Amino acid sequence: MNKLPLKHPLTFGKKTIAELKFRDHTTAADYLSFDKRGGVAQRIALIASLTGTDEALIEQLHGPDYRAAEAMLIADDAEPDDGSTSSPRTEENPEQAAEKK
Repeated sequence: MNKLPLKHPLTFGKKTIAELKFRDHTTAADYLSFDKRGGVAQRIALIASLTGTDEALIEQLHGPDYRAAEAMLIADDAEPDDGSTSSPRTEENPEQAAEKK
């Protein structure tokens, strides 16, 4: 389980949240968040689903904590499921390769 310590802990009701605990994998139910419109709303719902917290709590995250949680989603999505070592998202496209030359 991946843990994300919050730089700015939040109080939700009587509970203080100092870290988000992400499950090691996503499930099909987590992707129900994509029924929402707008990329940020989708990511907030997905972070809430993966950490077992309420969306209202995720909406209160300070910017750096939200971006760190968002980065954990990207890291999870970049891991190949088929045993390969490359990810289509990390491979250079021809334009990037030309820029390096």
